[in-house]
Amino acid sequence: MFCTIPKVASTTWKRVLADLRGLKQGIFVHRPGLWRRLNEYQEKEKWLRLKTYFKFVFVGEPLHRLLSAFKDKFIGKNRNFSKNIRKVIVKVFRPKDFDPNGDNNVTFSEFVQYYSRDVKARNPHWRQYEDLCHPCVINYDFIGHLETLEEDASLLLKMAGIEDRVKFPPIHNSTSSREIFSYYSTVAPEYITRLAEQYRNDFELFGYEYLGAVKQLLNQSSVDSD
Repeated sequence: MFCTIPKVASTTWKRVLADLRGLKQGIFVHRPGLWRRLNEYQEKEKWLRLKTYFKFVFVGEPLHRLLSAFKDKFIGKNRNFSKNIRKVIVKVFRPKDFDPNGDNNVTFSEFVQYYSRDVKARNPHWRQYEDLCHPCVINYDFIGHLETLEEDASLLLKMAGIEDRVKFPPIHNSTSSREIFSYYSTVAPEYITRLAEQYRNDFELFGYEYLGAVKQLLNQSSVDSD
């Protein structure tokens, strides 16, 4: 059983699991109906699987993941995905610029500022880990980290007893530490702090230093303001 967290190698893991099932190469792994979800089972069947299946999840540094999601869904090749939320954000911060038929481009600063508020409706690509995978309820057999993906993937396949049947392909990090610093430096510190607070449990539950990726930036802002 795999709890998928978008922007944490979830597509690659789905491809590995598709190979394990003998599905055709190149199949669209996000196709509706391709995977059975836990909520599709009766209660007795749910608990049987939770008790007996090998369960795993992969996580990444929360603020790093948010930037990765923004790059992919707001400015990358998949930007059409964010068409509706871009309209909402532009209406909130720049109503005079809103164009119902336009691109309604959003900056990373506006993205962070919008979600630094207590926005209830969050897309899974930037929803908290605890809401997606319920680590306080489900006893995962393996929790991997994006930062050590290659080593963790190899270990997981061995623990699950499938290392002789499938391989985890090499992947490349699409967001560098330099980019994190560059993007977050455009955001007012108060909004970064507010946003990070909403993900505090994700930092603490999975062993990440709170504000780790941008702490140096916030410290520098504090010195500059003094």
